[in-house]
Amino acid sequence: MTTLSNRGLGDELANTIKEAQGGSPEAWERLFREYYPKVRRVVRRKLDRSMRSVYDSTDFASDVMKSLAANLSRLDFPSPEHLVAFLADVAEKKVIDEHRRRHTLKRDVTRERRLEAATESTAVQVASDDPTASQLAQANEAEQFLMGRDDEVERRIIEMRREGHDNNDIADRTGWNIRKVQRFLKDLRDSLTGQGR
Repeated sequence: MTTLSNRGLGDELANTIKEAQGGSPEAWERLFREYYPKVRRVVRRKLDRSMRSVYDSTDFASDVMKSLAANLSRLDFPSPEHLVAFLADVAEKKVIDEHRRRHTLKRDVTRERRLEAATESTAVQVASDDPTASQLAQANEAEQFLMGRDDEVERRIIEMRREGHDNNDIADRTGWNIRKVQRFLKDLRDSLTGQGR
């Protein structure tokens, strides 16, 4: 933050700032009462319509005053107008930062809708537990890969596993050893994973 000299600063403001820098709660309260309404007006002018419905100007104004309190010992102002200009600049930057944050692609406010405001013609689509189109395509591709095997017994094992049979049942029905069934199913999983499916 810019450090400015105290030349030309009104005695009352200079004393108030010195007292506030020294930790006087009364001095800080005087600064707050004098400059908080000015900061709030700046914030109200800068908030666009989409942000007014989500944010209260007092939140931004309070943040600006917190910034002033946190940095007051490092700041000097030549006049009350310079202090007002500084606070207005900080307020504007806070609003701009929040506006940018809300309007990034991840947080596109144009996509936000109130659930209670939805009507039958403009119903809000809620996320579903059903698989997406890409998940279905991947599953179909994996099934074609698995069922494209030449060995009839292997295809039967895959089909029985898909139906929910356990390894013992599969071994009994195919005549394979249980370990051979386990190894075959493990190799299948590994081959699917290795192919990025």
